[in-house]
Amino acid sequence: MNDDSPLTPPRLDSAPAFPESPTLGSSTIYRLCEEVIALRERNDRQHKDFERTLQKSRDAIQTSFNSFAADTQRAYQQLRQEVHGEKRVSLALLNELLEINHDLEHIVASRPKGDEPEAVARWAEAVEVESRKVGAALLRHGIHPYNAVIGSPYNPSLHERVGSCRVEGMDALRVAEQREHGYASQQPEFVLRRPKVVITE
Repeated sequence: MNDDSPLTPPRLDSAPAFPESPTLGSSTIYRLCEEVIALRERNDRQHKDFERTLQKSRDAIQTSFNSFAADTQRAYQQLRQEVHGEKRVSLALLNELLEINHDLEHIVASRPKGDEPEAVARWAEAVEVESRKVGAALLRHGIHPYNAVIGSPYNPSLHERVGSCRVEGMDALRVAEQREHGYASQQPEFVLRRPKVVITE
């Protein structure tokens, strides 16, 4: 009798041929997942870095704006104080000029005749008093006489030329003589009226 009966199932000498290592498909998916995770982590870091940079820029801009606003406010207040100060000075000067003008009107109206020497002397003294009042008012407001320096170079912004002459031993375009003094302001220092001078040739 034949042992190889068709009813006898075949023997299985080995296990099924399934490899224990990952397949090519599962390995690719695994690497893809790793790349996605790394990309997400890198994106999170870049986002955090961007947020920090943006916050620093925002803080710097805010600080700069606050400083600009404070400087603008201080400049505005200073300008306002200067304008109010100039208005007060102008009003005070105008009031003094009005008072002097009022006095001069009385002096002119009471001008004596030429055949009264004592009255003419008193009248001239009154004019002199008013002249001193004008000078004192100017000094109170920081305006003082300004004189040219003889021998200094001629400067059109500081001197008003009214003539010229030759002076021995002095170069050309020098102040040789002052005919009338000028006026200058102390705060700030600038010439209000240039002195009239004669210039060397």
